[in-house]
Amino acid sequence: MGCFFSGTFSFIGFVVGLIFGGFGGALIGMLIGTVIDAIVGKNKFNVSSHYYKTQDFTEHLLYLAAYVARADNNRLLRSEMTFVQDYFRQLVGSDRLSALMLRFRDILDERADIGPICQDLNTHATLNEKLVILNFLFGFSTSDGEMRNEEVSAIWDIAQRLGIPRSTFEAVRSMHAPSGGYSRQYQQGGYSSSSSQSYTSRSSLENDYKILEVSPDATDEEVKKAYRAAAKKHHPDKVSHLGEDVRKAAEEKFAKVNQAYDRIKKARGMN
Repeated sequence: MGCFFSGTFSFIGFVVGLIFGGFGGALIGMLIGTVIDAIVGKNKFNVSSHYYKTQDFTEHLLYLAAYVARADNNRLLRSEMTFVQDYFRQLVGSDRLSALMLRFRDILDERADIGPICQDLNTHATLNEKLVILNFLFGFSTSDGEMRNEEVSAIWDIAQRLGIPRSTFEAVRSMHAPSGGYSRQYQQGGYSSSSSQSYTSRSSLENDYKILEVSPDATDEEVKKAYRAAAKKHHPDKVSHLGEDVRKAAEEKFAKVNQAYDRIKKARGMN
């Protein structure tokens, strides 16, 4: 059947069309079935993509981490190496970890162009998987308790290549803001280290609005709508197919969305 029919629905369409419309009906039925097979196949991939589990994806993460590390004067801190080890121990297991870390050291020296890697990820990874990537990179860059502008700029470059909107990038970045503060200046598509903006309790509410990707000037209804969208985007069920450890990490970010919404509601006196 595979050499003639594209899938189950094309075969069913052929049989039903043959019964009710002869050979001409069979061709029409097969054509309709082929379209349905294509739609079902595409949706199946989008809903339960296992691209994250492939060896290629694992290497892509390492290449992107190396790109971020090189942005910070080509330094790889002990805390960053520990973060990568702990992350991939959960992802691939202890048996494969040693070989993977040796591969990471080789990648650090390769200085490969990340363009094709980002293009591949942009084609195959879902938005939820892209957010997993973004969270991984921010976790890597802030593992020493700081958020350096050079690294943020590198991650923003990657986010743009993956088609992630700036508002979503800012939301994820805000979730990773170290308690000690961070420096920020957006300038012509990147981040500059020439000035800083402290993250303090006074600006925490502004940070909450960023997490929900909504303006502080928005109406209560717009805030509620933004919360629902953010909750859907960061819901752990969206990445449950990637493994329990990834799901647990997503639960932490989902909790931040809910905490941000609760603080905004309290500040506004919303029900």
